[in-house]
Amino acid sequence: MDDDFCVREHMAGAPLTPEHTVATTALEVALCQELNHPPLGAFTEVPDRRGTVIEKWTRRLAKSEPTPLHALLVTDGSPVDACFVDPLTGMPALSSPDGADGNPTWRFYAPLSLPPGGEELSSVTLYHTVWITTSRGRVYPAPCGSSAQLAWHRWGGTPGQTAAVIDALLDDLGAAVGSVGHHAGARGLSELLGRDHKYCVELGRDVLLEARRSPTVQDLSCR
Repeated sequence: MDDDFCVREHMAGAPLTPEHTVATTALEVALCQELNHPPLGAFTEVPDRRGTVIEKWTRRLAKSEPTPLHALLVTDGSPVDACFVDPLTGMPALSSPDGADGNPTWRFYAPLSLPPGGEELSSVTLYHTVWITTSRGRVYPAPCGSSAQLAWHRWGGTPGQTAAVIDALLDDLGAAVGSVGHHAGARGLSELLGRDHKYCVELGRDVLLEARRSPTVQDLSCR
């Protein structure tokens, strides 16, 4: 795909910028209904990093023809290398040679839920966004509502919503984030996510469950 090719040509107008939140959300909903596509989660951008959890996920992506949903990912006229879809969640993604920092990047929509398939949450990795690894070794971006933000100590602010999502996924990998809210049961997880972890930390299921059982996590060691 040529760098000057723009998936916006597949829409009846230019895609809206993130500042137009209400209009963008309305357009996403309308397109999903028209295309019979599952609703979209949060817009996410991560760098193209080899040998990381990001690459574990991108290896699964299947190349796709550009669609109107891919066009929504082109918010600033950046060149597009190729369009993809996650075959397990149906979420659109694209690769760009020129991200916000001038380096190759991935843009995608987070799912609103994960396919359960008899699996359970095995670990959570904090690296540019929140990544879920399942008991079968499958990697997913954590489900996140279109207006939500998954944060932790080093990334984006308070971790309450992230803790609530992880709390729900520990019990049911297929839980829909639309019904997930902040609640006291996730307090220990919130404290764990608020710690100053090393970059690209992976938190195993045992650590997450222990944090959920604990009112505080001062004595927990990540393993």
